[in-house]
Order: sequence, then structure tokens, then C-alpha cells
Amino acid sequence: MLTWLWTRLSDSGPETTVSGRALGQFSERSVERLLRARVLIETRKTDSWSVCPQCDCGLDVRPIRRVGDEIRACCPHDAAEDIVLTEDDLKRFSIDGERLAGEIAASGGLVGNVARIDDGLWLIGKAPSAHSVVLCRNPERLEAPGMILAVKAAAGGTRVALIVPAIDPTHAIRCREAGITVLDLGEVMIRDQSGTDRLVVERIRENPQVEGVFSDGVTSNVARLLISRSRRSVQLDGRDFVLSLTEFDCFLGAAEKVAAGLVMLTYQELYALTNRATHRDVINELRDKLQKQGLTRDQAFDLVQTVHGRGLTINLPRQDIDIRD
Repeated sequence: MLTWLWTRLSDSGPETTVSGRALGQFSERSVERLLRARVLIETRKTDSWSVCPQCDCGLDVRPIRRVGDEIRACCPHDAAEDIVLTEDDLKRFSIDGERLAGEIAASGGLVGNVARIDDGLWLIGKAPSAHSVVLCRNPERLEAPGMILAVKAAAGGTRVALIVPAIDPTHAIRCREAGITVLDLGEVMIRDQSGTDRLVVERIRENPQVEGVFSDGVTSNVARLLISRSRRSVQLDGRDFVLSLTEFDCFLGAAEKVAAGLVMLTYQELYALTNRATHRDVINELRDKLQKQGLTRDQAFDLVQTVHGRGLTINLPRQDIDIRD
């Protein structure tokens, strides 16, 4: 849960809120603990809901209405797409970044107090490896003039281990040149058998996988999504997915756009690939296939997203996509 919350902060900024429905994936005990610690702070209930991922209604959000005894997020086009909500689903929670940083530090037993260095940067303690551990919400913040010097000054002359939500090659090179070890949050946080996230301090050390940056600026990290054009194969997080010819072409086309730094595969381009006028059916078939082979519905919809009314995208950072011939 700690990792998920930090990633949400990184993706959406300090003003982000999370819904009670999203928190439903975690145990009540975990949520209650973070509420007591004021990491999560309940705010005003929401009065709107996100639109259907596949909908072209033109709305930014859909209204929430009470229909009889039910609370519904209503789709203006198709009542079958309405989502039945609970009172808990309507709750919204803000995230206190500094308290969350403190919880992450405490989960690993780091020595010392949490201290704010700058917006989105916290010194959270010292690891057994003698590294001063800095937690970073947004690596782009390191590009600000003097920011790396500020991080090193906060460490008081000790070695620095910088934990980021995702490693960007450009930032990794710059930090490496400054003598800072960069670590991926997902590599140093694990979820134990009880479902509790904790910081593994033994992984806070000089990391050859991150420190070894090739001359072309690409790290040796293994991408999450591997696609082979010749074999028409798709592998995500080590899991193989078998797609039909049409599904593969659509998935590949969208992934190629993201890998090239573009936003999406447009619906016009999707039509050229499939020769099918109804893009919604193509996208739903792709999501269904991913679900049949192991993804949950939420995971499939999170991975394969529509850019409202315009096209299809794969929701991964470009550095997590490796496409080969």
C-alpha cells in the first residue's frame, strides 16, 4: 500500500486524492492504520465519476445519481455501463507526502528523522550500508539548479541513495556523475506475507544494475513489456500473452507510439490496421483477451487505455517497453 500511494503521488502530484473504491484493494486494517497516522486524510465526498474507458460521450466526468436504493455513476449513452457504487466508494482521501515518507522509512527501520529537502524530496534516514536515504517523488525535480547539491548537503557528506518511483536514464546518468546511487522504488520495497509493504534496507547499496549505464544512456534494467515483431509475442512482467493477429497489431501499434514518445495510436490508424469501423469492439476484445490470460479487469483497463475520443495507448513509461524485430 505504501508503494502504491507513493506512486500515486508521483503520477498526480501533491494535490492528488484517492477514492475509497481504490483503497478497497487493501485491507481495512492497513487503511485504518494510515488514517490514524494521518497519512490518509478524508476529504469531501466525490459527486462525479470517471467516464467509461471506451466511451466517446464527450463528457469529462459522469454524474453520480441515486436511483432507487442504489448509487450509480451514470453513463449517458448506455445504462448497462453504469457503475453501482457504495457510500465508501464516494469517499476521497488526500495523501500527506511527508508522513508517507516517514512510514516508508519506519517500515525499513532507518535511523534518523525525516527531513524535507525541497518540494517532493525528503531525507528519510540512514541505512546499514551508511547511505543517507533520500526519497524523491518526481525525478524531474533534480533538474532544478542546485538541487543535486542540496541533496548532497542534506546527507552531510555521507553517500546518498536516491529512491525514485521509476528510473529515467538521463537522471540516472546525472546522479551517477554526482556520486549518487539511484534505486527504483519497486526494487527496494516488497510486500510481505501479511500484505504489508516494507523497505528492504539490504537492497540499499551501490546497485550495478542502475550504476552501470551504457554509453548510449540506456540502463541495463529489464523492460516490463517485451514485444517481438517476428514472433508476434507479448510478455508483460515475465508473463506471456497470446494475441490474435488483429489484437497483436493493435497492441504493437499503440506500444510503438509510446516507445517513440508519442501519446497514442489514433482511431484512424487503428482502423487502417483492422479495417473495422467500431474501434470499441477491437479494444474490448484486446482487454478481454488479456483478462482471460491472467490480468484482472482493472489491470487490463489500466494497461490498455483510450485517450478520450481520440485513440488507444499503452499505459507504461516508454523505458518499460522493449520492442524487437
